[in-house]
Amino acid sequence: MRHTLPQRATRHALRDEGGAHVLASSSPVRRGIAVAAVVGGALSVAGAAVAVDRIPFVSDNADDDLASIGLAADGRQAPAADTAADAQDDATPEPTTQPTVAPPSPVLDTSALADTVRQANEEGKRLAEKRDAQGDSDVATAPRSRIAPESGRAALKSPGELIDTNEWYLTLPTGKEGSPDTVEGSNLATYHSKFFNLTGKRDGIVFHAGADGVTTKNSHYPRSELREMNGSEKASWSNTAGTHVLEVREAFTKLPDSKPEVVGVQIHDAEDDVMQIRLEGKTLMVQYNDGGSEAVLDPDYKLGTPFDTKIVAANGKVDVLYNGQKKAELPLSGSGWYWKVGAYVQSNASKGEGSGSAGEVVVYKADISHSGGSGSDDA
Repeated sequence: MRHTLPQRATRHALRDEGGAHVLASSSPVRRGIAVAAVVGGALSVAGAAVAVDRIPFVSDNADDDLASIGLAADGRQAPAADTAADAQDDATPEPTTQPTVAPPSPVLDTSALADTVRQANEEGKRLAEKRDAQGDSDVATAPRSRIAPESGRAALKSPGELIDTNEWYLTLPTGKEGSPDTVEGSNLATYHSKFFNLTGKRDGIVFHAGADGVTTKNSHYPRSELREMNGSEKASWSNTAGTHVLEVREAFTKLPDSKPEVVGVQIHDAEDDVMQIRLEGKTLMVQYNDGGSEAVLDPDYKLGTPFDTKIVAANGKVDVLYNGQKKAELPLSGSGWYWKVGAYVQSNASKGEGSGSAGEVVVYKADISHSGGSGSDDA
């Protein structure tokens, strides 16, 4: 799920009015950051002739703020703030006569104050993150991307860390003919091989299937492909009840030599595919009605180019969006449906493929959502 960043609030300056410290608004800081009270006599000294006008808080311009603290501490004028409150203060007439006093000694330990503010900010951030992690937040949230940020990718060990393994199981182009190897559940979270691996940048999953690989009993073609699950059960739903959405970001990176065709996304039912996103040579398309109908997404697709597809199955039809634009509305309706994502090679040795011929698809995102219906057999 994606987290919306906290709204911005305001930092505050302390003003000494009649001996009491009062909060007044100043420039913004991030909401959720705690500010510690400065305890004891650090901010006021009985009988001192100088009142601290403004205590800036640490923010993006921490150096300027700390410089202002130093100026206030040694009795010099801190830089004027650009707020209405400060402008009003500046416009207040000064008394015409004032007693002459000697310059006061510094009343602030600027180093200690700076450390206090920094520690307060760090503690506030820690508490805010803890609150958000527990779901105790008034900030709206959205589905969080499972792709690791660049700074954390080096720690990734397997491609299963980039997906919700409760939503999928993997079929491989290895094993016994008609009964290929599969990887499910907790095993998928740690599995990796040449058929299911991380990209060099660790930002996506490489699905690889040789054209000479093992096939399922109902197909002549090999695959390295995810099949949708509903926890420990195989997902099965209908587009006549609820809304069922798959959002995929992927790139076709390799095609078989003799018959250069690979499927990257499918809706499938208990017997056959319902629709496919597939690349044939340079033509990227949506294909349905068992190959009898198609809608072109890109007539000149370049291998390795990432693209976004959103498929919405609802109200007895299927909408296909390509890079944010609706490209097709398929008049398809049914039940027992489920999503498939990966590399389903549409060729084999009988088509003239050699031992090194293969298909590859890189998947950067594969997010499923079901609403108003379920992803189980009673959908």
